[in-house]
Amino acid sequence: MSSRRSDFNAAASTQQSDSDAVLAIFFVTAAADPGMVQRLVEPFSKLGLVPARVHISSEDRDGAEISADLRVTGLTRQTAHLIDKALRRIVGVRQVIALAE
Repeated sequence: MSSRRSDFNAAASTQQSDSDAVLAIFFVTAAADPGMVQRLVEPFSKLGLVPARVHISSEDRDGAEISADLRVTGLTRQTAHLIDKALRRIVGVRQVIALAE
């Protein structure tokens, strides 16, 4: 019986209707490191996604920190959550605010 339940859960998690699709927005604050931009985009790339918006700027006075605004459309909430977790694990990331609309 447990195998049936796992099969059902696997099938349910892979199904995505248009009504389940969300716009995921990630606001990230991180150390201004030469490789940080690539590390921030990598979680999307690993899933075969191209963000609809990538805006990264250094707005503090000493240039030690960057702010990033990354947006992707057509994701499930589960995929948005996975990207959120991946961004938080990046060395040098100080804060992640994730929104799903």
